[in-house]
Amino acid sequence: MSPARGPNGPLSPPLPCTGCGVKPAAWLTPRIDFCYDCIPGGPFTPPPCSKCGSSEYYTQGLCANCHPGSPGYVGSCRDCLAWGVYRGRNWRCWKCRWWFTHYPQGECVSCHRQVTLGEQGYCRLCLETARYHQTPGQPLDLDAARTYGQQLFLASMNDSRRPAELHLPMAMSVSEAIRVINTPPPVAASYQPVLFHIDPDPELLRQCSNEIRLRDITSRTDHFLYARAGEYAWSKRQTNQVRRTLKVLQLVFPGANLRFRASDILAMRSYDDDGNIRSTIEVLEDAGLLIDDRVPSFTKLFARKTQALPEPMRSQLELWRDIMVDGSKTPPRRQPRDTMTVKGQMYGILPAITRWVEDGRTSLVGISTEDILAMLPDDPSRRHTMMLGFRTLFTILRGRKLVFLDPTKAIPLRGPKRNMPLPMEPTAIRDALTNPDPAIALAVSLIAFHALTTQQVQHVQLTDIIDGRLRMPDGRSIPLAKPVRVRLTAWLDHRAKRWPETKNPYLLVTIQTAPRLSPPSRNFPWKKAGVTAQALRTDRILYEVEQTGGDVRRVCDLFGIGIETALRYSATILEPPTPGERAPTHTGEIDNESASSV
Repeated sequence: MSPARGPNGPLSPPLPCTGCGVKPAAWLTPRIDFCYDCIPGGPFTPPPCSKCGSSEYYTQGLCANCHPGSPGYVGSCRDCLAWGVYRGRNWRCWKCRWWFTHYPQGECVSCHRQVTLGEQGYCRLCLETARYHQTPGQPLDLDAARTYGQQLFLASMNDSRRPAELHLPMAMSVSEAIRVINTPPPVAASYQPVLFHIDPDPELLRQCSNEIRLRDITSRTDHFLYARAGEYAWSKRQTNQVRRTLKVLQLVFPGANLRFRASDILAMRSYDDDGNIRSTIEVLEDAGLLIDDRVPSFTKLFARKTQALPEPMRSQLELWRDIMVDGSKTPPRRQPRDTMTVKGQMYGILPAITRWVEDGRTSLVGISTEDILAMLPDDPSRRHTMMLGFRTLFTILRGRKLVFLDPTKAIPLRGPKRNMPLPMEPTAIRDALTNPDPAIALAVSLIAFHALTTQQVQHVQLTDIIDGRLRMPDGRSIPLAKPVRVRLTAWLDHRAKRWPETKNPYLLVTIQTAPRLSPPSRNFPWKKAGVTAQALRTDRILYEVEQTGGDVRRVCDLFGIGIETALRYSATILEPPTPGERAPTHTGEIDNESASSV
């Protein structure tokens, strides 16, 4: 660092030349306010540097590399003493500049200098010295500077400006990392449940999570963390969040023996707002340090609804639930059903089962056909749902030889009440097609023009669209309409700008699925669309039925629906319209204006 400016400070930063205003003045002491090119009677040849002999003259008889007031003069950092900093950054390296804006000034615990201090009370020089003498896999010895002395280093050498995937930090050598990874974590002989849980103080938790001594868990997970971060193009922020959450886990559950329960990690959402719970669970699962005790939401719901039922009725219903959800590979075999299907049938049969329990029944063995008929409601839809639930329930119990007879065989299954399909208002479709959110506009256009289902839109992949044609799983190849291609281009541009490095293969991507390979949820993006996917699909099919005169075969081939569904739509043109009912919407006419506005 150069001396302070003043009359006795000849090595201070020079004033600009009075003549050209570009080069520095030739001398400060004795004072000459002109450079050698602008001195009256000149130009003159400047003398060589009095220190190194260079011909690149700067001022005061020195070159730019030797004059302390020169922007190119190299000095040492005023905080960590690292060599290789410049005057333009106030004589601080890049790391110390960040420390200076985030940490307070004070006296270092180890070297007793008045500098910027970290949260442990040590300066950067003492921390870097401790890292230099650290044994792989062991915590930092922050008092290493007192034992071995300070270790000076070059500025910014431990944080080179390279792509993130090229300078992944290594907590230990490769051989030691392989040994630690291959060593199985200790398995506790017993598990002590928590007597009562108290959420820790978030501010105290944040301070303690920055302790550098806590390296036990990160030494085992860093390899898997950076491998997953590189594979799925995680951002630096997400990677640091996961690493911090791992340290918080070690603080909150110190006796977990390096194996953590998923339920404990999920409970952190109530007191840790800065963590990334889902990604942390994935990293621990890769490292083999996760005890997955998560219970599906439907299982919790089923337990709440059946907890008051007596035995063995509750066990019979649990058997029905397990076979319906997971399927059965033992005779009689059964394919697994969707959770929403099982949930609907559960709600259908629970009112009747509750009535039987109130009447003193404790088992489903003695249920007869008359008992079921007495419980069937008059509403066709509710009656159909209850009958479906009872049929699957007693079929499974009869197959497992838990009941003697199936009381539902003598009861015919009637279809539910079908509502008449109705078209949508053109204004609602137009507003949805011109939505400023490109994801909403694309999803709405795919259904409004091609009548895709919600599940089909959810699972469309980037490779399914080739040369303006959408390849469907059932073998159909749909040529995309021009308004759909316009919105597709807008969405792809937004996706490439918002998530340029994502490897997610699906067309629609959210902030949750961008760092993963999973599709978006079935509710995306319909929560903000203002319209439902089923209403758009119904409107499109009704328009096609009207244009084809009720050609069922053509409607089935075009939209991939069954004969029964197509007949329900075609029946609308055979009945006279009610007063005030309008004809189905012409989606192509609606989008004449909206396509041009995108």
